[in-house]
Amino acid sequence: MHARPVHARPVHARPVHARPGRGWAAPHASVPAPIPAARVTGRVAFREPAPAPGAPPAPGAARTAPGPGTAPVVGAAALFAEDDFRPAVFDGSDGPGGGAGDDLVGELCRRVLCPLARSDQRRSGELYIRGLLAATGRKSIRNIAAQTGVPADAQRLHHFISDSTWRWRPVRTALAHHVAALAPPRAWVVHTATLPRAGRGGVGVEQFTDPRTGRRVNARCAVGLWAVTAHGACPVDWILRLSPRWLDDPVLRARAQLPADAAAVDAVAAGLDMVRATAASAGPHRAPVLLDARHAPAGRVAARLQAGGFPYLLRIAASHPLTPLAADGGDASRVVTARHLATGPAAGSYGRVRPPGAADGPYDVVRVPCRAYDTPPGPRRRQLLLARRDPYHPERTAYWLTDLTTLPSAALLRLAAAPDEIDRDVSVTGRRHGLHDFDGRTFAGWHRHITLASAAHAAALLLDRRPAVAGPPPPPAPTRRDGRSLPRKRP
Repeated sequence: MHARPVHARPVHARPVHARPGRGWAAPHASVPAPIPAARVTGRVAFREPAPAPGAPPAPGAARTAPGPGTAPVVGAAALFAEDDFRPAVFDGSDGPGGGAGDDLVGELCRRVLCPLARSDQRRSGELYIRGLLAATGRKSIRNIAAQTGVPADAQRLHHFISDSTWRWRPVRTALAHHVAALAPPRAWVVHTATLPRAGRGGVGVEQFTDPRTGRRVNARCAVGLWAVTAHGACPVDWILRLSPRWLDDPVLRARAQLPADAAAVDAVAAGLDMVRATAASAGPHRAPVLLDARHAPAGRVAARLQAGGFPYLLRIAASHPLTPLAADGGDASRVVTARHLATGPAAGSYGRVRPPGAADGPYDVVRVPCRAYDTPPGPRRRQLLLARRDPYHPERTAYWLTDLTTLPSAALLRLAAAPDEIDRDVSVTGRRHGLHDFDGRTFAGWHRHITLASAAHAAALLLDRRPAVAGPPPPPAPTRRDGRSLPRKRP
C-alpha cells in the first residue's frame, strides 16, 4: 500500500495592521503597505532610531551603499526615507540645523511648527506637510494620510485640520521668519488668487470670472502675501475673501463657522494688513512691496507703505491723476493722467530695455518724475512713473508708481514681472502641493490647510534647489573614422 503524497498548500500572508489600543489585529487590504522599519506607538508612526556609527546593522536591515554618481531623488521615497521620517526634535534651539541635520523638510517643520504648544499637534503638522509633498492627485485628507501607512492617521489628521484649536497666525509668522532666514526676500507681492473648486459647498466658494480665461468658474478668492526669494516665490499669509452670500446668510455662516468679526475685505486693504502683520515682523530687511492699485487710491496706499518703512512698486491705472515735478523738484500746478504724462513732453523719448532673466521683451520704457495727486498731507517722498510699452502692440502699455528712483529700468521691469510668475506658480506648483484642494466646509479648517500647504510649498522650493551629488563624467561619444559622432543607442 503506497502512501499518498501530501502537498502543502501555500499560505499567502495578508497585510496585518495593528489597531492602537486593541489586543488584536485585523486584515486591511485597501490600505497601502506601511513604511518599512516603522513601529506604531499610540496613533503615530515613528521611525526606529538610526544606529550609532560603527554599530552592526539590525537583523533584517537592508545594506545599501549609494554609488558615487547617485543624485538625490525628490518624491515619496525621499520624503519618507529611513532617516528622514522621524519627527523633528522640538528643543527650541535657534542654531541652524539643530536637531534636524541635513533634513530640509524636518528642519522646516521644526521651525515653522514650533509655535504649536502640544507635541502631538507638531507631529500631526509634520505628517500633514510630508503627506502634501508625497501624495499624488488631489490632496484630500485620506490621500495625505495614506502616505504614512497607518489607517488611524486619516481620522487623526481630519481632527487636526477641522476640529483642533491651534492658531494659524503664529505658524504663518514662523514660516515668514524661516523663509527670510534662508534667503532674504527680494520683494513682497500681494497677489489675488482664484482657486477653482467643483461645486459650491466649500467655505467661500462663489462664482468668479477667471482673469486668465474670462470664464465663470466656481472658485475661492483669496489674497496672499508672497515672499520672492532667490529660491523662488513662497506664500506666507492668506486672507479669504467672502461674498455677501456667505456673510448675510445665517445658515451659511453657521455651517462654515464664520467668526463674528468676519466681513467683506478689499484686496488692497487685505494686502496692506498682511504686510503690516507678517512682512514687518519677518526681519529688519524692508523689501519692496508690489501691489495692484489700479482700483484703489494709489497715493494713500503709497503713504501707508512709506509710513511702515517699505519701498513700493504699485501698478496704477492709465487714468490715475499725477502731478509732474518741475525742474527744481517742486510740484507743477497742473494735474494729468498717467497716460498723458508718459506721452507728454516731460517724458521724452522711450528707450528699449530687456529685463535680465525675463522670458519676454524687450520693451519700450520711459521714466517720469512725479507725485500722486491723491497723496495725503504729510512728508512726501520723490516718486517716479514707469511706463512699459510693447513695441509691437503700442496699445498694451502698463504703468507703475514707485519710490525706487535709483534703480535702473531693467531692475524695475524684473520686479514688475514677479506677479505674473506668481500667477503661474499658483496654477502649477500651488496645485501640486494642495493650495486648491480643501474638502472641508469650515473657515478655520481652510486657514489651517492653506497654512500647511504654504509650508509644503516652501519645502518643495528648498528640495528643488538643493545641490545634486556630483557624478562621474559622461562617457565620450562614439565616433566614426571620419570624426563624425554616432547616434547613441537607447538603453
